[in-house]
Amino acid sequence: MKRNVRRVLIAVSLVTLLPYLILFTRGARPVDHPVSSTCTWVEDSSRPLNLENRADRGHLRDDAVIAEDVAIRWADTHFHLLPEWSARQNECMEALFDGVAKQHGVDVTVVRQYSVKRDVVLDSSVVLSLGALYAVVAFIFAGRIRSRFPTGEPGYWVMAPTMAIGISLAGVMIGILWSIVIDEVRLGSGHLSYRMDRILFRQHWAMLFVCGVAIFLVISLVRARLKADDYDPGQSYLISLR
Repeated sequence: MKRNVRRVLIAVSLVTLLPYLILFTRGARPVDHPVSSTCTWVEDSSRPLNLENRADRGHLRDDAVIAEDVAIRWADTHFHLLPEWSARQNECMEALFDGVAKQHGVDVTVVRQYSVKRDVVLDSSVVLSLGALYAVVAFIFAGRIRSRFPTGEPGYWVMAPTMAIGISLAGVMIGILWSIVIDEVRLGSGHLSYRMDRILFRQHWAMLFVCGVAIFLVISLVRARLKADDYDPGQSYLISLR
């Protein structure tokens, strides 16, 4: 059994590395783009973009994200902790968006829209990796709860939902922190600023919390049926990888 647990933990560890593997295949990061002192957009690739083409849509999204990041770094350099930071950052960002729009023959409104688009592949990898880790933790906790109650004891179904709420809440909080770390690595600028509000775990924390509770309860049900005779009155609540 312990060998199987080790294998599961190794597999989960590899899955949790997935977001970082995706990041390292993306090449240059926004922080690699130089900050223009005059908020002028500079790019080697100057050509019209066809937004019907997936690669061109990705190119525009990358440029829009970089332009916003450059504006934030520019404002941090010149107006750090000053009241006018927000207004100056917005002015610089609009100038950069206008430069991107002219460079690629698109409307500046489109550039602005693409700047807030999330990387679906990366966000999915973050959710799936954390979900895999959460499922393993839920399986272990549900097993520990099951070992405390004999078959048919209603106390199990009092403890399981209570633990589900606590574990799911902790999972959402860890997910927010994990997402912040991933975005910091993705952007490389060290200052997410208001962009932190776009993180999937912050935008949809309630839905993810409910999903976490549901997953824990389903796993608890599976544990109850698979381990109906696993009651051990001598067990403590400490986690043990059995």
